[in-house]
Amino acid sequence: MNAPTLPFGTAMALAERNLRGPLTRILTEEDLEPGAWFTLNALGLRGIVPTTTVKELLSTSGYDEPRADALLPRLAAGGLIEDRDGLLQLSPAGSERYTSVRDRIATAAGRVFSLFDATQVETARALLQQLAETDPATINAVAFAEAPA
Repeated sequence: MNAPTLPFGTAMALAERNLRGPLTRILTEEDLEPGAWFTLNALGLRGIVPTTTVKELLSTSGYDEPRADALLPRLAAGGLIEDRDGLLQLSPAGSERYTSVRDRIATAAGRVFSLFDATQVETARALLQQLAETDPATINAVAFAEAPA
């Protein structure tokens, strides 16, 4: 019996569900809430980042301003990030923590993706990166454009 071809959005939602399981387990074991990991990852990938940018990034993960305003001082008090006049960066301890968690996540992801063809995995990653880098205004303009008469 062949499974039906899923619409793109459905396939994406189900794939996210399946991939979220290992991530959630690792973050739980590391005692990191998703927003804390998101912040460490953003700073680990980008270096020094304005606080406003980090808050904008957190908003894409459901963190409104009050929730972000509560999270960032907790991360600073925990010694994971440093706030220097509105610019955030990983502390030395935060950098170590980021690297350790990132490596655990990469190992788990590598094991999962080993189940699939490497070329297809890279193609999917490249498409997702293109989608992530596209201005949301462009996506919305295209999604809700009037069909030509």
